[in-house]
Amino acid sequence: MKKLFLAHYSGDAHELWEQATELRLRGIIPWVDKAGGFAVADESEAAARRAIRDDCFGLLLYATASVFDRPFIRDVEVNEALKVRQQDANFALFAVPRGISHAELKTESRRGFNADLGRYHTVAIPDGTDLQQGWAKVASEVLKRVLTSTVPPAPVQQLSLQYSTRDLMPHDLDDLLCIDATAFLDGAITDPAKWQRLTHGLQDVKRAISQTCGRPRLRINGSKHLSAAFLFGRIFAPFELDIRQTPAEFWATDAPVAPVTPFTASVQHRSDPQGRLYLEIASGHKNIASGVDALIAATGQGPSVRLRLQPSQGPLSVDNELCRAMVKQAYAELERVVQTRSISEIHIFAAIPQSFMMMLGRELKGMPPVQLYEWDGSRYTPACSIPSGVL
Repeated sequence: MKKLFLAHYSGDAHELWEQATELRLRGIIPWVDKAGGFAVADESEAAARRAIRDDCFGLLLYATASVFDRPFIRDVEVNEALKVRQQDANFALFAVPRGISHAELKTESRRGFNADLGRYHTVAIPDGTDLQQGWAKVASEVLKRVLTSTVPPAPVQQLSLQYSTRDLMPHDLDDLLCIDATAFLDGAITDPAKWQRLTHGLQDVKRAISQTCGRPRLRINGSKHLSAAFLFGRIFAPFELDIRQTPAEFWATDAPVAPVTPFTASVQHRSDPQGRLYLEIASGHKNIASGVDALIAATGQGPSVRLRLQPSQGPLSVDNELCRAMVKQAYAELERVVQTRSISEIHIFAAIPQSFMMMLGRELKGMPPVQLYEWDGSRYTPACSIPSGVL
């Protein structure tokens, strides 16, 4: 996949890293010299020119006041980008005036680069702006530019993308976007602020796809936490999905439903008035209950209702149609409890295929808020918290 070259003053590297993160969370792969750019043996000028010409669909200049007098940026990076732009009008140029005005961008780029970068795509981050919101806005605008320049006019039948939070996988040939939260969430799955940033990134992707392409079928690949799969399903609920479950199989959200009842359901009611519903669900041998018991003992927080779904006749050999039946039954059991008890939040503990979690997420938009948990090898830890309603 083509990348976006990020040109910046080295003193702004800490901000540039955050900008790169927001781009990754919206499916854009940044080319950054300190993060997968120059290799140890590279001669920097040749490597930068080659990357801009061969590997990148555009260049983004993080334009603080210090950037315009840097010879390498002027003579190599901006110089090469302008050459490529002259040869290919589709090569994108973005300028991000950070703490300077658009007029200053135009004046300083003429002086420093002998080119008016204010003519191209400009997304400013003025002084006083919440930087997190500024970086997110820039990334969202880049995403829109990528979609409008590469996708034919709506309606589009199908789009392919990678969405990974565990391990970044090789790209499929048709992938248009790569939503990469692997480094971002590494060691931080209990951080609610990071899950919130990922949520905002996915919402921007949904919004941009809808505005540009209508409602295409989405082909999803990648390695992800179960919580991340559920979150994607919640946000992209209006879309039909083909989800890569194995190297050779995609499971569809509109596949036929197997005519079976795969789970045995058991419900424990308690006098706790908080309205917490714990859903424990496994497709194999995993003993979810012992992990949940340990969490309750450690936190002192228990459920009002404990709903346990276990295979009716031993571990399930799950395929696409059975997965759909599992989702159907899980939703029906949840709905039955919600209709009969005053439930304020649902807590989910699962040992289940990630396609199931994505499909279940699509169904729960009308349910109370959901708290998801991840198994870290020894215990359950809280991960993503998702509000009710349409995301």
